[in-house]
Amino acid sequence: MRVVIGAGTDGLRAAAAWAATGEQVCLVQSTDTPHGLDFPDLPEGNGRLHVSSDVRAFAETVIGPVVEAPDLVRAIAAREKVHRLPLDFMAVPQLFDASTLQGVGQHFIRRRARNGLIPLTGGGQEERTYRQWVERRMGAPAYRHTYQNYASRRWGADGDNLSSSVARVHHNPSEYSTAGQVPGGGPRSALEHAISVIEAAGGKIISGANVRGLKVVDGKVVAVRVGRRNIAVDGPVWIARPPSVVAAWLGDLLHSGLHVDAQSLQAMDAVQVSMPIEEACHFDEIHLLESDSDAWRITQSYGGALQAVYHCTIHPDAPDPDPSVLAAVGASLGFKGLDSSLAKVERLREWNPVWAPLTHTRLRRLFLAFGELGVVAVGRRGTFSPICPGREIALASLYANSEVPDQREALRSMLEPPVRSDDLNASFRDFIWV
Repeated sequence: MRVVIGAGTDGLRAAAAWAATGEQVCLVQSTDTPHGLDFPDLPEGNGRLHVSSDVRAFAETVIGPVVEAPDLVRAIAAREKVHRLPLDFMAVPQLFDASTLQGVGQHFIRRRARNGLIPLTGGGQEERTYRQWVERRMGAPAYRHTYQNYASRRWGADGDNLSSSVARVHHNPSEYSTAGQVPGGGPRSALEHAISVIEAAGGKIISGANVRGLKVVDGKVVAVRVGRRNIAVDGPVWIARPPSVVAAWLGDLLHSGLHVDAQSLQAMDAVQVSMPIEEACHFDEIHLLESDSDAWRITQSYGGALQAVYHCTIHPDAPDPDPSVLAAVGASLGFKGLDSSLAKVERLREWNPVWAPLTHTRLRRLFLAFGELGVVAVGRRGTFSPICPGREIALASLYANSEVPDQREALRSMLEPPVRSDDLNASFRDFIWV
């Protein structure tokens, strides 16, 4: 029997993807339920999946039918005003204080002119950090007055400690569509369907499991230690937990340098706070470029009860956001009838990876070491990747068809859009995308 270790929805979906190929799967969840959620009806992220046509049939086998969703009407909020994306040319100056506007404009023009003269790579112009990526395209004032605050709230670290790959993945409109799909029966239905897929294939789910470690014989994982018993592993074990957790389970089987790599990969918690609203807002998604609250985005639900959902990236030791503070922010942006007393708070542990400049290198070393021992990192937590459920299932489908999947190639093709020459043309009109 195949074994998947998880701590929530990503472990469940990975196990269901394996079961969809006909495999019997034992899902070992640390959470008290197979999905690990307090509010399974709350849509994940903005509620959209991104399921490509080549894996759509497989995805529907895992989570049930998906339906096409309308395009998102997206906006940014800055200086107490909301602006629809892409920005109108005349709206850009309104993002800045009058005293800084002239300097911002001059820096932006100089940056664009310089970008046209200097190749994307070479000449000492390679970018390592998110801040360098933004400043090369728009100038230092644009970063300082617009994206510095946003980056720290969204990704849980300041721009000097974020990799430039964060910007390449999240700020490249040609790689993404504002349209998507949603589960036909809603989030809860998709989770329940995934559970039924595992059970229908003869698998089982062990919830509330205390994984104590991995048993290795002759250089391969042969069992998972759960409480006082061992669960035998047939082939590689899939683990949807952060690399630091996996490294701790493997202990002395990894040399000290790999443990340093694993501990250096930091993940933040994602917190979603939902509140009912009286009527629909003009925008489905608003990014808060500047805010004193924890929220970096507010989305409006689709296909269910009308609600505003606040998205926050929180340090694991920090308390949940105050719903009354978030309600005040939403009211100032046009959401009507918000009642913080009816707020639902969903906290997803270890959900948002902090992509530091050396993250790619550290992950590569860890994935190679894990693979040699028969461990395959899956799901959002395991692959340390900012993927949505649709791409998560697509990734698992690639792994399920190979006994020893090439994780680096799969992740590179799905999650790291290459840098192109038109990457230098990023502007305020289309900068924030996903």
